[in-house]
Order: sequence, then structure tokens, then C-alpha cells
Amino acid sequence: MSNIYEDFFQKVGKNKSETVKILTKPYNAMDVANFLVDFFNRKKTPITNIMLLKILYYLQAFYLTHNDKLFVENIEKWGYGPVVPVVYSYFKDNGAAPITKTVSYVVENNNILTLLDPSRRIIQENDKKEIGEIATKLFNLYNNNPFDLVKITHKEPMWKESKDNILNGEHHIKYSEDEIISYFNEGTNWPW
Repeated sequence: MSNIYEDFFQKVGKNKSETVKILTKPYNAMDVANFLVDFFNRKKTPITNIMLLKILYYLQAFYLTHNDKLFVENIEKWGYGPVVPVVYSYFKDNGAAPITKTVSYVVENNNILTLLDPSRRIIQENDKKEIGEIATKLFNLYNNNPFDLVKITHKEPMWKESKDNILNGEHHIKYSEDEIISYFNEGTNWPW
């Protein structure tokens, strides 16, 4: 019987000649996450997984309220607030420690798995600027105590409405784009 890991890696497409690709919105959440990890590491202020996940949530909310969508993946309601599950899974081994490097990740398309190199996936320049500004604002306000962002998200009606289900162990409760837009369109609910 073959090893499940060997089977997986034999099926993963490894394109050594992969060219640099300039991406367009909506991005893959891992591309935005890797951009943020690199962005903060270049500033010599690496972020933790909890900060990364909350920044992704507020970035998506910002873009949604401006008639756009930053990334395609859903955000779920977890015990510590909003989480993009795929991002959490790739960075969870860091625990509460700062994330010091980007990660390659796997995507599936037509039953073909492809390993993507983050250094070859580039976000649009105008989005980099806006993402960087919002992320820096949140980092400066909450990096000393990122669990303040958890507390803030727990006070938001979208999370509060699902609190009992979350605390009872229900999984895969998604934030809807409509509830995010409705809550943040008021303009006074941002954490900055």
C-alpha cells in the first residue's frame, strides 16, 4: 500500500518554470496573506496568525463596502472571531509566534493539484498600497494586544448572533457578504 503523502505529492503539479504572474481581484486569500507576511517582515515587524486573520477580515470588509471583493474565500465565525480557514491552516504551526516567512500553497483545479510559489504571484500595485495602509493602521493600533481585535469582533452582531452555535462546537458558520456590508456601511463600526 502506498503512502498517502507520496500519492499526494506525486499528484501535485510542480511547475519549475512558473513565470511571475500579476494577479487581479478577487485574489486568492493565500496571496493576500503571503503579501501581508512579506510586507510586515520587510518592515522588521512580523505579524502573528491572529493579527493576520483579523487584518484579512477587516480588509475584506473594507473592499466589500467599496463595491469590490478582495479575495474569493469565505470567512468563518470561530471562537476567536473571523477566520479564513485556509490561511489559518497554512500558518497555524506558528502558534502565537510571529510569522517569519511566506508559504507555498496548493490549489486544485479540475482535479489537478498545483503548488504555488508566493514569490511568483504579485498583487496589483494599487491594491498593495491600500492593503498596506489599512494593515499598518490595524497593526499599529492592536499589535501589542491582538486579542483586543478578537474582543471587538465578538461585539459585532454578526458574530454575536452565532455565538451559542460557535461555543457549542458548530463549524463552518460563514459570514455573509451582505451582513458584513450592512454592518460596515454605516461607517462608524471600523476598529480604527
